[in-house]
Amino acid sequence: MSKVTAKYQVTIPVKVRKEMGIVPGTEVDITKKGQKYVLIVNPIETIRKKWQGRFKGRPTTMEYMDEIRGKVN
Repeated sequence: MSKVTAKYQVTIPVKVRKEMGIVPGTEVDITKKGQKYVLIVNPIETIRKKWQGRFKGRPTTMEYMDEIRGKVN
């Protein structure tokens, strides 16, 4: 069991860090699911995987900007 410090920080146990691949600098998020809170490792990667492939065949942002602004050479 972890304890909250005076700065409201919590130490993640070694076993959990190893299982989840958490190293210094790893981005994590905490979200509520029902009556529990869940630690999500690398939430950006999770979001990227969720949206991956949804915009295939559509212009990239740069292509879209070139289209509405007129291509600059």
